[in-house]
Amino acid sequence: MKLPKNIDKVTLIEDSETGPFPPNGFKKFEEASFGNGDYFGLYWEFGKEHQEPIICEILHDEGILMPRFSCLNKFLEWYQLNDYDWGEEEINDDAFVLNLIKKGDNQLKQGHTEQAIAFYKQSTDVLGEYSENWYKLALLYKKIGNQLEFQKSIINAIFSNWTLQHPSEKTLYMLKNIHPVNALKHHPLIKNRTTFDLHFGGMKENKIYSIISEIITELNAIGDTNKALIMEQNYALMMHRETASFQERNQFNLNHWQSNFKQKTRERLKI
Repeated sequence: MKLPKNIDKVTLIEDSETGPFPPNGFKKFEEASFGNGDYFGLYWEFGKEHQEPIICEILHDEGILMPRFSCLNKFLEWYQLNDYDWGEEEINDDAFVLNLIKKGDNQLKQGHTEQAIAFYKQSTDVLGEYSENWYKLALLYKKIGNQLEFQKSIINAIFSNWTLQHPSEKTLYMLKNIHPVNALKHHPLIKNRTTFDLHFGGMKENKIYSIISEIITELNAIGDTNKALIMEQNYALMMHRETASFQERNQFNLNHWQSNFKQKTRERLKI
């Protein structure tokens, strides 16, 4: 993983996370931490280890990884502005994913569809594991009649990193009602669209786990390794929140999973 400029300005805490939460590829540092388990840190997406990371914040009570800054330099600018502590003073960060989504929203409100698409696409370039920007892209591609890009966007919205954001029910509804284009009719998710679900917990049996496992196998078979790893992490994220008896029935052991996943991602986690 490529370390960013000015990495010497923060105090890294040893060991990159294995996953599922905090997610694989998150490396926390001490600056601006609350001391309650919430930390800022560097985050590298799957497949973007050669690029400088974005900055996220672990919110342990909510169980999410929150995007916060586009790069370490922007974090340092904010940190200095807030007297080297966690603070509410904000900075300009035009390349930050959520700011790009807002710019897209503003363009859409003004009826500027193409400009909105441009900002949403830019936001996916900055953070391609977020679900909301892909969903918004899907809506606009559908609106202008670009079925191929619409369906690709829905796939990416589902195959997002669920530690960052869980796909919405609206995204799932759009997936289930897709009429596949020829180029995607054999895609693992498209093939399973009618049985795919996003409901976890509170059930004695849940077929979605076996469906996700099948999709992961197919993703690996077609060489889409990064998406397979993301979905494997999503699987573990949901499964480790299930009851102990549910995990036992499904032969899931968190420690065993983490050991195996660490081996699969050991090259990715090298600095």
